[in-house]
Amino acid sequence: METDFEPFHWDRLLLGLQPYSYLAEVALKCVVVFCLLLLVMRLLGKRGQKNLSPMQQMLMIALGSAAGDALLYPTVPLIYAALILVGITSLTMLLEMLSGHSRQVRDYVESRSRVLVADGVVDHDALRSERTTQRELYAELRVKGARSLAQVQYAILEVTG
Repeated sequence: METDFEPFHWDRLLLGLQPYSYLAEVALKCVVVFCLLLLVMRLLGKRGQKNLSPMQQMLMIALGSAAGDALLYPTVPLIYAALILVGITSLTMLLEMLSGHSRQVRDYVESRSRVLVADGVVDHDALRSERTTQRELYAELRVKGARSLAQVQYAILEVTG
């Protein structure tokens, strides 16, 4: 069976099938998407400098996907990426604002901290409900310097891990 496909064609592998002038368009898209991401980071504030909440992790995945699609695919215009970046960021900020005003929304979105060990006793129900194993708990306790479970007054699983 004959095909037009030529394996290991270096022009196709390195530069793609688009005309060479498309590389300039990709460069322009990089600058625009970078500026949009910079705007999003400014809108989010300093929270990006500490551990991310589950909502912020979800936001980072969405932003990366939207930015990457616009950069990689010639059929995805920048306006789509811009709408997604601004839209997802706005929705995240709205949900975080609602979380600040409503405990129910906050508990649903971010959940609550959970005590896994109290006075050296492991709460197996808490481990099970948080889908954490004893092995993971003990590994984290060792990282934090505990030599035995009896040394642990409290081990609390926080929202950020």
